[in-house]
Amino acid sequence: MARPTRRPGDPRPRGAVLSLAALAFLLAGLLVGRATAPNGETVGATVGSGPVRIEHGVPVGHARTRAGAAAAVASYQRAFADPAILGPNFMRRRLEVAASPDYVQTMLDANSPGRERLARGPIGQGIRHGIQTLYVGVPIGYRIESFSPRRARVLTWGFTLLGNASAVTPRAYFGLTHTDLVWLDGDWKIAGTEASFGPTPKLQTPPGPVGGYDVMRLARELRSYGATP
Repeated sequence: MARPTRRPGDPRPRGAVLSLAALAFLLAGLLVGRATAPNGETVGATVGSGPVRIEHGVPVGHARTRAGAAAAVASYQRAFADPAILGPNFMRRRLEVAASPDYVQTMLDANSPGRERLARGPIGQGIRHGIQTLYVGVPIGYRIESFSPRRARVLTWGFTLLGNASAVTPRAYFGLTHTDLVWLDGDWKIAGTEASFGPTPKLQTPPGPVGGYDVMRLARELRSYGATP
């Protein structure tokens, strides 16, 4: 069945915040990048807020504080701004770590179509052929909209960079996300999401000699700021 056309700025369905289109923002204390430690390995944490280890590619172990709630949103969104989730079953395993049990299937249903489109398209084809791929979230800011020891709601704004060194010119997608969290089994878990595209600033810097592909050349030489050393 055809999906309705959604224009930039239109609200996305509840549960679609981690859709692969654009909205994985990593917003927590201006941490940037992906935690890449092996499963179960401890990681360097933002002072007192976490995360402290990696489970199935997801940073976990956040403080039961306002800063810990913000760090959890960053950690979970970071885990989905990663080419690895285009592989079979990676999304489900990561959702089972990041979301509350009764919300996993909702998020899986909302995000699977986007994941499958990317996996079938030039991004997924490029990954399978070993082409350099850029898929990472960049934070700008966050606000704690509500907080208690049991529940929290965090607003984030940022952008996702998506492209590769072959057929997909790297682009930035801006968006706002409201994430509802619950405290469960010693960590914050996603219990609800609402997202929309924008606001998007006007780009003033001129492109380089090869346009957006300059980003790919630079990305090979840089490491991301993040939860790992």
